[in-house]
Amino acid sequence: MDSSSIKKLVEDELACGDSFTNSHGVTPANIRSLLVEPFAVPTNPDDLETQSRNMWVVLQERPTPTDGYVVVYDPATQDWGVAEHTGDGGYTLVVSSSSLAQALSDM
Repeated sequence: MDSSSIKKLVEDELACGDSFTNSHGVTPANIRSLLVEPFAVPTNPDDLETQSRNMWVVLQERPTPTDGYVVVYDPATQDWGVAEHTGDGGYTLVVSSSSLAQALSDM
């Protein structure tokens, strides 16, 4: 997968119009301003079994990806998730969800 195919997945998810409630200030009105050009980051799935793998950051809670949470897409599982920066250049998956809207609600 590349950045353009991830962007298409994000657009497809947004086109579904699924509602979400987010306690971090992400709303349907401002979500597009928080989307970023997708980029891959090493992410620990935090399941005690699976090695870190690249997941794609698609949304940043704050302008710098090392502050706050990010929403990621995992091509290995085809799931969405919320991850946090670990300080060593990587991220740890905090929650995994079946849709972008569910990941935003779980944030």
